Amino acid sequence: MSMLAGRDEELAMVRAVLAVLVPRRPTLVEITGDPGAGKTAFLTHLLRHLPSEFYVDLTAHRWTPAALARLGRLSRVRPVVAVLDDAHRAEPAVAALRRLLGDAAPPGRLAVVCAYRPRQASRSLLHLLSDLGAGIRQMAVPLGALPEETADALLPSELPAARRATLAAVGGRLPGLLAVLAAHPDLVDTDGSVALERVAEIGPSKLLAGLLGPETDLADQSTRRALHAMAVLGEAADPALVAEVGQQRRAAAVEALDRLVRMDLLRYGADESILRPRHALVRAAAYQDAPVGWRARAHLRADAVLRRRGADPRIRGWHLFQAGRAATRHRGINNTAHELLTLDPAMAARLARLAATVVPPNDSVALGDVLLTEARATAAAGDLTGALRLAEAAHGAPPGPDTRLASAVLRADLADRLGTGVPALARLAGEHATTVKRLRPQLSVAQGRLAARHGRWDDLNPLVSDIQAATEMETNPPLAAVARTTLAARAAAHGVTDVAGSELRAAEALVDAMSDRALAGCLDVPEWLAWVQGTVLDKEGALRHLTRAVALAREHGQAHVLPGLLAGHARIAAASGRLDEAISVAIEAERAGRSVGARPAVTIALTYRAMALLWHAGPKAAAPVGEQAVREARQDPTLYDIAVAVLSHIRYAQGRHAEARHLTSVLVQPGRMKFRRRDMQPKWLAGHAEFLVAGGLIDEAYAWSQRAEEAAAALGLEVRQAEAHLATASVLLARRNPADALVAAQRATELLADRQADLSLGQAHVAVADCLEALGESGPAREHIHLARSLAERLSSAWLLQQVVNAQRRHGAGQRRWSAAAGPDLTQAEHRVAVLVAEGLTNRAVAMRLYVTERTVEAHLTRVYRKLGVSSRATLAALLRDGGGVVLPANPEA
Repeated sequence: MSMLAGRDEELAMVRAVLAVLVPRRPTLVEITGDPGAGKTAFLTHLLRHLPSEFYVDLTAHRWTPAALARLGRLSRVRPVVAVLDDAHRAEPAVAALRRLLGDAAPPGRLAVVCAYRPRQASRSLLHLLSDLGAGIRQMAVPLGALPEETADALLPSELPAARRATLAAVGGRLPGLLAVLAAHPDLVDTDGSVALERVAEIGPSKLLAGLLGPETDLADQSTRRALHAMAVLGEAADPALVAEVGQQRRAAAVEALDRLVRMDLLRYGADESILRPRHALVRAAAYQDAPVGWRARAHLRADAVLRRRGADPRIRGWHLFQAGRAATRHRGINNTAHELLTLDPAMAARLARLAATVVPPNDSVALGDVLLTEARATAAAGDLTGALRLAEAAHGAPPGPDTRLASAVLRADLADRLGTGVPALARLAGEHATTVKRLRPQLSVAQGRLAARHGRWDDLNPLVSDIQAATEMETNPPLAAVARTTLAARAAAHGVTDVAGSELRAAEALVDAMSDRALAGCLDVPEWLAWVQGTVLDKEGALRHLTRAVALAREHGQAHVLPGLLAGHARIAAASGRLDEAISVAIEAERAGRSVGARPAVTIALTYRAMALLWHAGPKAAAPVGEQAVREARQDPTLYDIAVAVLSHIRYAQGRHAEARHLTSVLVQPGRMKFRRRDMQPKWLAGHAEFLVAGGLIDEAYAWSQRAEEAAAALGLEVRQAEAHLATASVLLARRNPADALVAAQRATELLADRQADLSLGQAHVAVADCLEALGESGPAREHIHLARSLAERLSSAWLLQQVVNAQRRHGAGQRRWSAAAGPDLTQAEHRVAVLVAEGLTNRAVAMRLYVTERTVEAHLTRVYRKLGVSSRATLAALLRDGGGVVLPANPEA
């Protein structure tokens, strides 16, 4: 498409004016616009389509008074169009224009078409254009951005529409800039930024060079050097910085920058002290114009100056990367890369790779340091497999002792996150033989955390003294926090809950005292803390740390820990009854885990999404996700057990009791539970007992419920004790011992109160109601049913609500007896009376409101009490309030 596309309206306006030139009344047409707006192309196209007129280029002649007089005489014979392009650069032509228009007007038909950049127009030109007499016809034609459709048509059609839209936005929809972008679309990244490093890749480009304008070819060396320095420095620079990078005297740099501003290649920022290129493509053109070797050395000078100024490491890192092999100090490059680990992991990895190319061949210690930095950056950028390979390489460099330990710990952590099946724990244990004494606490903490995470308590026990020593390392808060959290996990697994709580509080204090910047570099610390807090059922604290850690992981680009953090969040939210939140976070965790290959995080996300779906929507929605979780978990025995446990509850809810029993029998078989999730043993034992009850195996169920009670008592966690009590109550009720069953169920409700386990609390209320009903105490039973229903509705739990409905049916009254939602037995008249009485009206007031007698109200109210199973106005009001109102029958009686 022509560069004149989208200018039809402006062309028509100018042609119309030039078609009716009037003798003795000259016409002035001003074509204005920023660089790249297409002013020259507009003039060329305009004059090409005026074949019958004589036109002359004012910039191409030396205009003497005699020559101007001849032009005036010529205008008597035929119309004359005088053209002045780039008037902002043509002072002699401006003088000629002044003589043509400012002195005695020519007698013939004369038009002057003048194009200029308003920002660069001289005062004399602006004064002339604004101070013409009344006898001059004037027209202003500003050329701005093209319409979106036209700009899109100027770009290569083979590019995706979204990509063309990005390029059009970068070019400001100006034809000159769009021409450059059409030829070199790779100059622009997907985020819309111009990638300066691509300038070298595209090679010399006349289109790009043309953005600098003809003045640059005539500029002196000082001006070009300042322009090149600005291109190296980028979006914002001050004169002192330009002088240092360009190796100029300050005064010379200031003069050169002033000239560049007059050329409109540079512009001042809002505060008029900072300069920036007119456009990112102009910067790219200037960067192309600079000699390659000079550019590399200029980037090194920029890094040095910016380092002294305390500039953002991201800016300094970019300069070092652009310097390439000219940057020969590998330690400085590696230090900058290390600073960027939590600011720009991708750039940190690129710098570390650069540092590796300049490390001396015989310096294995330095190579190990650089490879470790690259491994950490690569992991944070989301390539866990590549990071694992780099950690292996760093470990085998051979490096110094600190780097060897750090690479071994990173290698184990990455293998654990990937779920590769590599014996990471055994490999860490092997490091003790080569680790120096001062580093052994750090090694023991890393090994202990991994052992605790997988429930290998026998592997953890020999490390306790070293881990305790690490808790005293005040200069290393992350290490001390992990050490205390690991000790808390061990204490909780052995039933010493007071010690676990104390260690967790100390770890929390250490994490809370860390700044966001410091914590962003060790997000595995709050990840581990929240995991153990969830294990000991401190869900509020766990969610607080996870929320902070997830926000930091996103802000600082720590892709390697984000899946684990999100999966942990889903786990805690599901257990807390925050079902919608658990489902949405689990979906995000699965997506994040798959993007980096973190299989364990995917498994955890699927497992707790299945749990949340079971409670929220019922077993039909949960079953496919639970089955997928079991498939994903097959390589990790610990996660497999948890996934199987969740699937067993889904099968139970589906009515597939035999399959549920089979699944839990695998979990609780003798010898299997020695090393695995000790904190989950009471829950699994209790579940197996309840599934046995459903199958009529009462005596066997009783034995398993007692094992659950013993395991829960040894563990010391109140929620696990409550779950065991509920299993006992279920078994005792099946054995026709409702009195003892009631004691167990009531104890469960007491333990679950205020423990952020409202779903389990709802089940406990149902169990208490079952026991009370069996004892013939229907009134108190109804109260617990109402409490369970309220919890189900507040938590939006369809499965808990179904358990409530099932309990009502077992009690023989159905929804007609227990709930105000079962008013199908109420007539319309009874319904109206019930609602008004529940609102607090007396019988007389109700009679007056409904225009009936008081005796009629009493009769209706008696039937309401009987049908709903209540005996007082207060109970009726509570029933309607909890049930959410009375539902009328489909065919109500009159």
